[in-house]
Amino acid sequence: MKTKISSILVFLLVGHGIANSQSLKIVYDFGNDQFRYYHIKPGELQGKEIGSPIVGRNKLITVEVVNFNKFVYVANAEYTSTSFSTQNDQSFLEIISPLVNPVGAASFFTSLGGILPSEIGRGGVLSTRGAATAYDDVVDAYNSLTEIETNMKNMDYAINKLNKLKYNSYLPTDTIVHLSDFIVSQLFKKPVVTPSDFSALAVKFNTMYNSSMASLNSSVSSFLAEYEAYASERGEDFEGRGLDASVRNFRSTAQEISQSFNTEYITEKIDFLEMIYTSIKSTKFNFRSSHLAADDMIDLDLSFYKLPNPESVENEVLGDLNNLSDLPKIKSKKINITVRGDMKIKTGIGLAFPSYQSRDQFINRDSIIMSQDRGSYSPNLAGYVSFYPYTGRIVNLGGTFGVGVPLNDDKRTVNMYMGGSLLLGSNSRVAIHGGFSLGQVEKLDNGYTIGDKLQSEFDEVPTRNIWEWGNFIGISFDIGQ
Repeated sequence: MKTKISSILVFLLVGHGIANSQSLKIVYDFGNDQFRYYHIKPGELQGKEIGSPIVGRNKLITVEVVNFNKFVYVANAEYTSTSFSTQNDQSFLEIISPLVNPVGAASFFTSLGGILPSEIGRGGVLSTRGAATAYDDVVDAYNSLTEIETNMKNMDYAINKLNKLKYNSYLPTDTIVHLSDFIVSQLFKKPVVTPSDFSALAVKFNTMYNSSMASLNSSVSSFLAEYEAYASERGEDFEGRGLDASVRNFRSTAQEISQSFNTEYITEKIDFLEMIYTSIKSTKFNFRSSHLAADDMIDLDLSFYKLPNPESVENEVLGDLNNLSDLPKIKSKKINITVRGDMKIKTGIGLAFPSYQSRDQFINRDSIIMSQDRGSYSPNLAGYVSFYPYTGRIVNLGGTFGVGVPLNDDKRTVNMYMGGSLLLGSNSRVAIHGGFSLGQVEKLDNGYTIGDKLQSEFDEVPTRNIWEWGNFIGISFDIGQ
């Protein structure tokens, strides 16, 4: 029975160590300011949620920050190991690249609007077939260029909105990605947009632009030739007089604007839209860090910093920075992680008080064998070896083996102890023991009983020592470093 109980104790201690020898995953929701802890077994991704951060010895601690906009913030995780023996100040304004509007206020609408009459009689110079056809070609080229400009303005809007989403510190990150998909799909009129769609759009608009500019130059030249021929025949007064100046001004203004609004600008605009959209889609809005749990207690300091405003730096800053001293810290989270599963061993010196069923001490009184009770517990000077799985608590439960020598017995018979220990203190320097003892007790030799008469009152009582199981309680102190 005693052996069975001891086996159960060892099994519980080993099982306790195995149960806590799993990896730890710490998930922090940045937006909701909430921690969750998971025990991870080999082959698992999510694991089982637990109530407090506990990790197995020499297992991996993984920290993941989710719902975390890496375009706005940067995170840093610091681990300190111990072994025992605010409201965002970024307003919802435009944060866009200079590529968004390099043309400035000038555009085909503002520069050319009203120059070409929207309605004009088909008499006078336009009554001739060649002049009318050339003038219609000028208008068609104008309409084609304004269509391209309208698309570019829509692209400006998309870029502006994507930038607002990208640097928005309030929206959940999955909402940022969802809204970005919606904006781009509306622009391309497709439910799913691929990288090849951006290239195809650039080719389409550049082809339209080159074709429209070539048609414009050609149709203006044709119209002016027809106009001069008609004017030389009709004199100073005819319907449409002065239309040549409007067409020349149109061509001149269009060529001036083409210095900025050209195929290079169109390509850069589309490439910039693709870059912003791709950066949102390809960025994992989280932060990851890991640490090997090799010590008894680990303090995790998870700090968050605000990145510079993208308008104030030349290049966008994204991800972890090597130097965080110049960035404002917005918040810090500290977690104490308990490392379990390591079997600690402590040695100590103290006292033991064993008790056995056979407590009689035999004496010779007036040549008669008599007995007297030695008491329930007799003090022993004892040494202990305690073993226990470290839990990080002030009190740890473990097992113990010990050896003691009675203090009030001249024979100095040895007692051995086996049982459990309650170890106290952060370094477990004080231990309280209890369990089974195995020691030698006195028995009368065979053939003798209490009351037998000896030959002399000075004769020693014939006894023998036998081993017997009992129980004990004790206390010890670790006096080591």
